[in-house]
Amino acid sequence: MKIRRKPMSKTLKQPNKKLRYIDPLKVKRLIGSFFPSDILAKLIDVDLIALNDEATIRMGGGGVKPQYLSKEYNSIVLGVVDKMERYNHKLVSHPELMKERSFYAAPFDLTIRYGSKQNMPRFHENWSEQTLLESTVQVYNLGDCKCRSCYRPPEQHRAILHIYKETFNGHIWRISLPIQYLMKGFPLKPNGHMGYYHSLVVQHPDSYLREWLNENETLEGLPEEPRYNYVGITSRNWLVRMREHIRGIESGENKKFYNAWRHFVKNERVDFMSELLVVNQSYDDIMAWEEARVDIEMAEGRALNMIPGGFKGIQELHKLRVLNKNRPTLKELRRAIDAAERATPRSGVPNLLISELWKEDSYAAKIICGAEGRLSVEQVRRARELHQVGISVEEIADKIDALNVPQVRRLLDGKTYSRVH
Repeated sequence: MKIRRKPMSKTLKQPNKKLRYIDPLKVKRLIGSFFPSDILAKLIDVDLIALNDEATIRMGGGGVKPQYLSKEYNSIVLGVVDKMERYNHKLVSHPELMKERSFYAAPFDLTIRYGSKQNMPRFHENWSEQTLLESTVQVYNLGDCKCRSCYRPPEQHRAILHIYKETFNGHIWRISLPIQYLMKGFPLKPNGHMGYYHSLVVQHPDSYLREWLNENETLEGLPEEPRYNYVGITSRNWLVRMREHIRGIESGENKKFYNAWRHFVKNERVDFMSELLVVNQSYDDIMAWEEARVDIEMAEGRALNMIPGGFKGIQELHKLRVLNKNRPTLKELRRAIDAAERATPRSGVPNLLISELWKEDSYAAKIICGAEGRLSVEQVRRARELHQVGISVEEIADKIDALNVPQVRRLLDGKTYSRVH
């Protein structure tokens, strides 16, 4: 859904009218320190009203006619924001739901781009220099396509707000959080703990994407882009904590997370992302959440955290003799982690995301051959060996159990799997 108004500032600063869905105070608390919260709250509200009432997927304005979701699908979104609001009130009367499922299963995202420059990596196609804010609504699971751009598993359905802001030497920083956290009725606790992720994501090289499309004719099944994640918790505003991280990055503090961020800011193919995942957590709940999340990231080799999370991390800090409390405040915990990192300095640049990684054929082969339906490294090598001794393409396809003959023909013509030796 595109919002094109000229001038945008005059449109969104009309006399204060009561917003229908969005609570401006929640917007100010959760993201207002980085964005003009009054304008942002109005923009989000306008988009949600149009989606809920008319299944509008692109707003009119600036000579652009509004577009609507096709009639066969509009029942998916008509009234969906009303249902989200009712679910928020249900959370008030049944607070135990906050632990089970704190979101209504809404299958859409709202993306807002903030800034005025036209050269926005990967998001430049419909950017307008005439406005400072531009928004798009994407509804998932409308057709048969199962690629990540079109499909979201039903168990993961929740309405997410994504805001793209240019920062970090021209890189785009994406900030994401559940829309329900910003809506009226959501019981956002003033002193609840929050849990969030900061991520560094390396885009697939263009050559790999071209090879994938040549081989599959669709992006469905495309392996996820390599990423590294920092899991964080705070009892304050999560973006206030992010400001502190930014100061540490810019001042040269020697932390694993900061060193990785500084390293990858030199790589134009790296995206920076921050996502708020949970709020309203007690001390024990947020500790358990952080411990579980960091364990997952460390097991996958993606963690930017120096030590385990939660109470497990506290035990590690005891062993390092930088903490002597079993239930420290988060402020005391941060100080202990800082002391531990000073005592055991590390370069902190994650191996998974080093800028030279895609230059290594072994890594490229792992990614290229790793997805379902792709030829394995062994199949590729066997096909080339058979071709060298004069075996026909049809026989090779049968012998190596390829998907089809064209898959083998593209391999032998050098159009695919060129990085696999």
